[in-house]
Amino acid sequence: MNNPAIYSDGLANSIQDSPLRTQQKMLGALKNMGGDATSAATQTVTTVTAVAAQILAANTSRKFLTLQNTGTQEVFVKFGSNPTVSPKSFAFILKPATAVNGGDGGVLSLQTYTGSVHAVTASGNSDVAITQF
Repeated sequence: MNNPAIYSDGLANSIQDSPLRTQQKMLGALKNMGGDATSAATQTVTTVTAVAAQILAANTSRKFLTLQNTGTQEVFVKFGSNPTVSPKSFAFILKPATAVNGGDGGVLSLQTYTGSVHAVTASGNSDVAITQF
């Protein structure tokens, strides 16, 4: 007889969902946010420079957006138009990672924002990982 796999976190009487049930719950949550269970994330990495530029175009279908600074320079972010460092005209600063692709750079997550995203560094370059669905 085949025994089913039981997922546990090591605590007495604790059973976690299987990876498939977890995925189904995530897709259900996406549907509750106005998406559909077949929505797929779009992931890109873009290099931000000291010249302000659009890093993500407007998308009326976007339900969720996450930006993470994976480079070693601060990234200044503004919505709808280019940011400037001086004079100060930006909405957020994504802190730099301690090392390139270190995983500890600043993160910005937004629900329901469908407009364009622009970014700039004070100097040098920094990569930003972008995920949207």
